[in-house]
Amino acid sequence: MADRRAGNFRFYFMLGFGGALLLTIVSITIQFILMHNMDHSQSFPSSLMSAQRDGNDRPTSQQSDPPIPIIAYTVTLTGCGGKLDGGRKRYTKDDAMGLINQGAAVLAHSIKMAHAESNKYGYKMYALVHPSAKECSANLPKLGYTVLIRNTPFDKVDIQKTFLRENIGKASCCGEKEFVKMWAYTLVHHPVAVVLDLDSLVLRPLDHLFDAIIEGEGLKEETFDKLPIHEPGKNKIPKRIDAFYTKDYNMVNNPSSSEVAGVQGGFLIIRPSEDVFDNYIDLVLEGNYIEGRGWGGKYGYFFGGAQVQGICAYYYSGLHPERGVELNRCKINSMVDNPVFEIEGGKVRPNIDGKCRDGRVDCEDCRETDLSSVLSSHFTICGKPWTCSPNGVKLCQELHGEWFRIRRDFEKTRTDGLGYVPELEGSFRPETFHGYCKGHGGYVQIKVD
Repeated sequence: MADRRAGNFRFYFMLGFGGALLLTIVSITIQFILMHNMDHSQSFPSSLMSAQRDGNDRPTSQQSDPPIPIIAYTVTLTGCGGKLDGGRKRYTKDDAMGLINQGAAVLAHSIKMAHAESNKYGYKMYALVHPSAKECSANLPKLGYTVLIRNTPFDKVDIQKTFLRENIGKASCCGEKEFVKMWAYTLVHHPVAVVLDLDSLVLRPLDHLFDAIIEGEGLKEETFDKLPIHEPGKNKIPKRIDAFYTKDYNMVNNPSSSEVAGVQGGFLIIRPSEDVFDNYIDLVLEGNYIEGRGWGGKYGYFFGGAQVQGICAYYYSGLHPERGVELNRCKINSMVDNPVFEIEGGKVRPNIDGKCRDGRVDCEDCRETDLSSVLSSHFTICGKPWTCSPNGVKLCQELHGEWFRIRRDFEKTRTDGLGYVPELEGSFRPETFHGYCKGHGGYVQIKVD
């Protein structure tokens, strides 16, 4: 019995000892594996340990880079064909939509190309659309625009002074609806807004201008020195810049008069501000637009003067000259205009003819500007590209060529199956029209739907 008990004891002892040894070996093995994995993970950047992959299979960290500033670009629609005040016929609705599509598509693509050149700023396209033009804005989202339906930001019956109240609806092309442009000032979630007409084209990055506004009161001298100023060296560096504009000296009739040229209404670069927006509306409702003299008795008695062209000149030249900077119209928002007065109707005007429209003794001739120096253009004097008939000025023909070059790139890069890239060989003036004109007036429209 004793021998059997001793044998059982040895059996169970060996069994327990073997199990304990096995558990110890397993435990040591697991710890070794865990330590190896920890050491291996620490040999890689921590960002990759938490990385996800986007659609291009590039590793992206959960801790992303700061977002780049997004610049707002706005265009404005105030009507949709039909009749103007006074019963004059302008366009049918279908014609209006066709013209809107042409300008909107190529302008947006030109901005896309300019931003891709530097990648410093992002952009977003907006269309500020009066309710009467809503029907004609239907295709704009397909072209990359966010449509904002906006009414005239005041009721003209509330204008205090009789002359402006009774005449603002007759002014220029669009009456009081022109002030729909001012809604750009309310895009305060963007650091900068660019106000353009649909017959404009951006040819190169405008980063230096954006830099100057975004730097605010910390505006650097080197930033200011890079700007295409109208009269470099004339003015000291402003404390901060809230707006850039060009002036339309073609509206000036007499260099010896007290006339003040208006801001060109198809181009503004602004710091959005609800306060400035409210200031403009207060000015309109005050109605201090004097017959024969303009805003404040000095600014804007010319075509479009009762609207944006005049009131912006009043605001930035008269009331707040420290906030705005006039740019060189030969280099930005170029209309390729004649800088001097010339004989009209065969009548010589001794004190006018041959003098600079902007009042300077020597003035740059925008018709002679090299294409490589033009940052953006505005097809007014040169004619609209879709007429296929630029005037005879060399720079106008070159700018039309740029518009059609950008249109061709737009067509090549479309993903909606509607792109049209014609053969250049045998086409009408391919160096200018890139296959999209079949003779003067024979424009081939962009298909949108």
